[in-house]
Amino acid sequence: MKPVTRQLALLLSGLAILAGINATVWRYERAMSSGEVVLLRLAPVDPRSLMQGDYMRLNYEIARELASSDAREKGRDTLVIRLDAHQVATLVAAGKPDRLASDERLLQVHQSERQWQIGPDAYFFEEGTRDQYQAARYGEFRLQADGKTLLVGLRDEAYQPIGQTRARW
Repeated sequence: MKPVTRQLALLLSGLAILAGINATVWRYERAMSSGEVVLLRLAPVDPRSLMQGDYMRLNYEIARELASSDAREKGRDTLVIRLDAHQVATLVAAGKPDRLASDERLLQVHQSERQWQIGPDAYFFEEGTRDQYQAARYGEFRLQADGKTLLVGLRDEAYQPIGQTRARW
């Protein structure tokens, strides 16, 4: 391969990588700005890792309900959730229905070997801010129409954001 061809191949590879990264960032930014706010009740555990710093291990009430119900096939699944006046989700049914009520939404979940996964299982925060996060009762998600979620913050019992979060849309 000639040096000019090699340089061109490296340049094009670099541009492809940058385009991929930018597309991913754009997709997350779009999800954060256009997704519907949904709060999932937490069952938190607050560990500290010497290697990772301060974080809260997240376990969602809906995931616990799924774990205690009849086991379903492993893999992706879709749930129907109902939102109350504060946008807090409760489990209605498993599966994808023909029609949803006005207060119902789809939520995608995934079953791993040990538990049902709805969102991230940990929330990392700045060292020294642990006390404010002990009040966390809800995970704040942006929910897309297809049921995919993106965790954007934590909220307390009064539904107020905790800590430094991104601007609200």
